[in-house]
Amino acid sequence: MISLYIQAGGQAQAAIPITVRQLEALVRVSESLAKMRLDERVQSEDIAEALRLFKVSTMTANATDSTGSNASNRDGAAGASGIMSAMPTQEELMRAETFLRSRLAIGAVLNKQRVVEEAAAQGYNAMVVARALSIMVARGEVQERNQSRMVKRVR
Repeated sequence: MISLYIQAGGQAQAAIPITVRQLEALVRVSESLAKMRLDERVQSEDIAEALRLFKVSTMTANATDSTGSNASNRDGAAGASGIMSAMPTQEELMRAETFLRSRLAIGAVLNKQRVVEEAAAQGYNAMVVARALSIMVARGEVQERNQSRMVKRVR
């Protein structure tokens, strides 16, 4: 068992006990988040999101209230409030889809990473834009090509 020290704003927060296996999982999740952005390098946002997911899934599951019952299950939703807050709202997804439709003309083929970066430069959350693209692919509005590096709007 090792301890993970998380810094926020230059100040170290409380140590979190973590196994080597959990630490390796954090590294894999961080790398996966970078890959979702089509980036070869892990950035601090990826690490922060991996740590947040770790806290929500692992720490909440282990938390107990004074009666000894699972604190995350008091309201019948095992940690759902923490997980739901991380999910994009319907409004965020709709805004991202509107941006994508305006950026992707029907029949246009564009670099997926470039589209996400442009959206981020205009103030959109890159993860929300990537999620909106996935939804549009599932609906058949957009097709992914070239190992999901390129996107084409078909309708």
